[in-house]
Amino acid sequence: MVMVALILAIDAVAVLVFRAMGIGDAPRERKILFTGVWTLLSLAVVLNGLYRIRVARNMGARTRR
Repeated sequence: MVMVALILAIDAVAVLVFRAMGIGDAPRERKILFTGVWTLLSLAVVLNGLYRIRVARNMGARTRR
């Protein structure tokens, strides 16, 4: 649930920044940069969350043996 909440927070902030900075009317390069940063932040959160899930599952499997 934490990972989902963080992704929603990143998306909310990205939409606010998009509107506040007028990215919709910006040159193509700025739009691509904005989208790339947004994607990388989301990817970092998801990969970290999936890593933590894997570690938790592995710890659970070890205690059951």
